[in-house]
Amino acid sequence: MPTIDGIELKQLVCNNEFKPRWKDYTLGDLGSNDVRVKSELTASKHGTEKGEILGKAIYMNVPFGKGNVFDRSRENPCDPTQWRPVGNTTVGTVIAIGKDVKHLKEGDKVYGYGGFRTVHQGSHFKKLDGMTPESACCMDPADFAMEAVRDAYVRIGDNVIIFGMGAIGLFVVQFARMAGALEVIAVDPILARREIALQHGATKVVDPNEVGDFGMASREWFPNGADVTIEASGSYHALNQALRATCYNGRIVPLAFYLGDAKGLYLGEEFHFNLLNIISARACSSPQRDLFWSESRIFDILIKLFTDGRLKPYGLPNPIVTPDKLPETYGKILHAPNEVIKVAVRY
Repeated sequence: MPTIDGIELKQLVCNNEFKPRWKDYTLGDLGSNDVRVKSELTASKHGTEKGEILGKAIYMNVPFGKGNVFDRSRENPCDPTQWRPVGNTTVGTVIAIGKDVKHLKEGDKVYGYGGFRTVHQGSHFKKLDGMTPESACCMDPADFAMEAVRDAYVRIGDNVIIFGMGAIGLFVVQFARMAGALEVIAVDPILARREIALQHGATKVVDPNEVGDFGMASREWFPNGADVTIEASGSYHALNQALRATCYNGRIVPLAFYLGDAKGLYLGEEFHFNLLNIISARACSSPQRDLFWSESRIFDILIKLFTDGRLKPYGLPNPIVTPDKLPETYGKILHAPNEVIKVAVRY
């Protein structure tokens, strides 16, 4: 097995069978502006990674080009049986620096985008500076959650229903309360996720399997339906329930990464009759809707909110396992999603 600075170089790889394994890799020479980082905590991003590994993410098969449109005439299906490195964000310690690096030194705790690798190197790492490793590993879900709540224009006194209590949905709950929502109903079929949603500030949690029809149930909770619904589960059926649960001329914000055909979505019903507003939210699309806002500004705000304790990663990542348990646990993203929320490894 290759090593660097005495550390074995191994990374987690996965294909569409979702039976991942550790694999050797190598690192090139350290660039003048790069740092080398020994990983200590690394987390995944379930929805995006699953779509890519299964080959169902549109950009894996169709180029997104001129005019911001997917050119289906140039479709080139990917091979989902190929093994791909997985993982999203890593936290670790700087063990070497390039000759031109001034902002970091050996021994600094840093974080940045990077998968399940024992050692990373690059110029993109930032100093942890007061954030916990768990908070740093939640910057990405919190990023998309914050943008969704901003795009939803949640205001003081609004009643909000949020579908899907994955990592992003849980942070949506926190941001909705922070924005002034009076009632926040968190919807998820998994009990453990509903329990964590209460920690994030949900005023009520609901198992969708016990409700069935959110159009009717929402009118029992709120006379005219929710002012805002935010769909973070990636289910077209849940998106349709969000449409039914929203008040006349209300706002529905889908922020999940939807895959495949939109089965179970009926735009000829409440959407057509109630003048509903569907607002797409995606923090990394540029430019943002608001003047002077960008993803980098969102990240700066998240650092401040995490550092001063106004935003907290309650129950996240979850679970955090040892390297020997990671392959089996990561596979549960597809095979047993009710057992995992945001898979992470502590080396």
